[in-house]
Amino acid sequence: MGAIDRVTGDITVDLASFIPTNMIAAPSGTTHYKIISAGAEIDFEAETFVVANSETAILPWDAVATVAIAQINAVTPASTKPLFLALGVEFYQQVNGQMYSLKNGAFNPLALVQVSGL
Repeated sequence: MGAIDRVTGDITVDLASFIPTNMIAAPSGTTHYKIISAGAEIDFEAETFVVANSETAILPWDAVATVAIAQINAVTPASTKPLFLALGVEFYQQVNGQMYSLKNGAFNPLALVQVSGL
């Protein structure tokens, strides 16, 4: 699912094909969603950071299998700082051809899914 490669600095997410309505518990009114990820390199002593993020297009929340999803978030190669991978889902409702984000934070989960410290 997720991997941190310290040598290359690539913080990746790889999701196999899935059926959205079976695998994603969405709030009422959801018609679409997107998968977001971020990789972060944090220097706590210097209070600096490098962040890279990726997101899919807005995808239909339906019973049709997705294609595999691969996201690469590149930070500094060979970093000696702690590295983090966050993964989240953002939900949308389509009304009259327009997409509206369901802004309630309770329904847009984001979590740290992997950490690499030295």
